[in-house]
Amino acid sequence: MQKVSLKKIADIIRPCGLAPRKSTAILELSKILVKSHGGNIPNNLEELEKLPGVGHKTASVVLAQAFGIPTFPVDTHIHRLAYRWGLSSGKNVVQTERDLKRLFLEKDWNKLHLQIIYFGREYCKARQHIPNDCPICKVVGRKTL
Repeated sequence: MQKVSLKKIADIIRPCGLAPRKSTAILELSKILVKSHGGNIPNNLEELEKLPGVGHKTASVVLAQAFGIPTFPVDTHIHRLAYRWGLSSGKNVVQTERDLKRLFLEKDWNKLHLQIIYFGREYCKARQHIPNDCPICKVVGRKTL
């Protein structure tokens, strides 16, 4: 990727949104990976978070999906669902991640992260949330976030 033009990267990722900013991050990240990591993706949170365009959630997803390292990536969707379902106070994603890690076994974190996302998309939508359409919200009766 470090040899691909910024315009080509932007054209490839445009459907994902935020192409100008992300394409710059991808180009810089690619150069750093080759120069500092021998072309390999780091397998620890600290090194991943140092890379351009890689925040805590993205680093956690990479560790979970690429390396099988137990993490519990929390984005706004999981944050919202954890609040709705009474699993977290809903103050912020950092607190939600802590709460979920405390509630569930480490060996289940990677799988649960994806299960919560897919379940939420199917039954507990962010927009036009109808609590009675969600089997969990029906039981816990939490407010919409």
